[in-house]
Amino acid sequence: MAFGLGYNIVGDGTPQAFIPILTAKTEVELPLTRKRYPNANYVDDVYPFIWKNFSDAGYMTMYGEDAFAIGTFTYRLKGFRKQPADHYTRTLFEQIEKLNDRNCIGSIPLHKMWFDAGRRFMKTYSTVPRFLLMHQSLLSHDDVNLVGVEDDDVLAHLTRMFEEGEFDNSLVVVMADHGHRFAKLRDTHQGQLEERLPFFSFALPKSYRSTPKGAQMYKNLVENKEKLTSPFDIHATLMDILNPPEDDLLKKVQSAADRSLSLFRPMPDERTCAQAGIEPHWCTCLAWADALTTPEDRNLSLRLAQAVVRAINDEIGPEKELCSPLKLDSMLDSKKLIPNQGLLAYKNVKDADGFVPDLSGATKPAFAHFQLKLRTTPGDAVYEVTLFYEYATDTARFDLAALSHVNKFGDRPHCIIDKNYFLATFCVCYDRV
Repeated sequence: MAFGLGYNIVGDGTPQAFIPILTAKTEVELPLTRKRYPNANYVDDVYPFIWKNFSDAGYMTMYGEDAFAIGTFTYRLKGFRKQPADHYTRTLFEQIEKLNDRNCIGSIPLHKMWFDAGRRFMKTYSTVPRFLLMHQSLLSHDDVNLVGVEDDDVLAHLTRMFEEGEFDNSLVVVMADHGHRFAKLRDTHQGQLEERLPFFSFALPKSYRSTPKGAQMYKNLVENKEKLTSPFDIHATLMDILNPPEDDLLKKVQSAADRSLSLFRPMPDERTCAQAGIEPHWCTCLAWADALTTPEDRNLSLRLAQAVVRAINDEIGPEKELCSPLKLDSMLDSKKLIPNQGLLAYKNVKDADGFVPDLSGATKPAFAHFQLKLRTTPGDAVYEVTLFYEYATDTARFDLAALSHVNKFGDRPHCIIDKNYFLATFCVCYDRV
């Protein structure tokens, strides 16, 4: 299994999460389907849904959502003219939502019925190719904590399907469309990151991973898991399941100029949000900024530099008979790695469709990486160090072993080199002061 740690959403809400996955396009790139407009199209008339490709290739298909009132393609969009897949759950959940308690039918939790529907589909069509997409939102849409009640049931369901062999010849994707959008948490930097970086995982069957092509695809998938990816890439990845690429393409790095890249093929090490189709206010990538321009940043940088010098003195403390204590002489440079301002300024959306961002927010970052360059005395050593700083707790973490001494120290540490070479980068012997 590989987890998409670099998976970044591209828009507000569920449609903007699923439309790129299912069509490789954004809603605004596709013909008008917003139902409040008299000339709106039905989505199945104009959207090139990927399950149609699978159906044409002989797959049995199933599409379902457990929230009738807020369906991805029916709440704000015009919906389907015809039944979109071989199996479609809309009529069932239309009746369920008329009941007083939407989360249960009698004593049976609705999510268990939901799991069972997917399991029955897989077992019924176990001898033919299957494409199954089931989106669950009732427990999570309006409550940031309620979804936890099904944790054990999710595990039990996936375990049972695995043990019954239903995953033996299946690519299994477990994902979230986005993080929570309405809880108080959403107003924090942490909440903004969770909204934009939902869980995404792939599991390739062992039997396929043991083939030469499958082994290479899995290798690429694992290597790509921490790279910047988006819903557009998931579409390309699914298309590679339908039409596996030639062996040479599995070893050729894809071009960063292409918006949709398959996770089963090598992806470039460097890729911007713009190249991946992610607008600035959705981009979670960090950017370096000068940390000496404001009084607040200068004071914080100075405190961090002093903390670094204290840590150095603590390190050489056991050898204080040989090594002189150091003092901060000057701050040469300070940069901070923070979320881009578009993300921090994002407050909500201004329009009913979620296309126009409200950038009037002023969310404070929860953390930043600081890269300091400082000079100490005696010895005039110049050090570079990167620290992780948490604003809420006013705490910093850094690895002293990763600190770089970027100018020559000559023979200043001659008294300690043979005894403890690691301390040579910090030690100034008393006879060299």
